[in-house]
Amino acid sequence: MAVEGTAELIRDKAVFHQHWTSDLDKWFENGVDTPGIVLIKVKLNRATYWKGREEGEVGL
Repeated sequence: MAVEGTAELIRDKAVFHQHWTSDLDKWFENGVDTPGIVLIKVKLNRATYWKGREEGEVGL
């Protein structure tokens, strides 16, 4: 899948806590205190998908 839109970088630890799941612990050893970690929020304009030979586009 590919997406197009406008992105916003979020560095607020309170927001990280709202969206954090235990699955992320294996990728980010220091959790929300991992240096350089950001959350990317994307307001989509369009999404394109591929499934085998099938493909399509979703306009938003």
